[in-house]
Amino acid sequence: MAGRPRKNPVDAAVETPKKGAAAKATKAAKNVEEPKAKRPYTRRSTKQAIKFELSNEQAQNADFVSVAGEFNDWNKDATPLTKTLNGFEVEVELEKGKSYQFRYVLNGTTWINDPYRKTVDNGMGDQNSVIEL
Repeated sequence: MAGRPRKNPVDAAVETPKKGAAAKATKAAKNVEEPKAKRPYTRRSTKQAIKFELSNEQAQNADFVSVAGEFNDWNKDATPLTKTLNGFEVEVELEKGKSYQFRYVLNGTTWINDPYRKTVDNGMGDQNSVIEL
């Protein structure tokens, strides 16, 4: 077979030096710094991390606990608590300067209040726990 000789893969990996204008353009490109990304200006956060937690005793030894409230449209499945050695807990970021009504849901059916929070009438013959930030 006549034609061009094949390059050895090792030799092919070695770059051949550029000559003339191409060499100058490459050299100039290496000396140009790329602009650094600026951090956007951010004000202090308007959110606060809140930990919801229940002990095993408070959770009445439930297998599954979630928290439902104004911050998740009272969806009993939206915010499940994680099982820990001593009970259940979850951390939720809520808007500062507001108050939120909420309740815990045990095993998807039993609604209870937080034993350490004040409660308010929920207008349906029961009470809701309240957290104020």
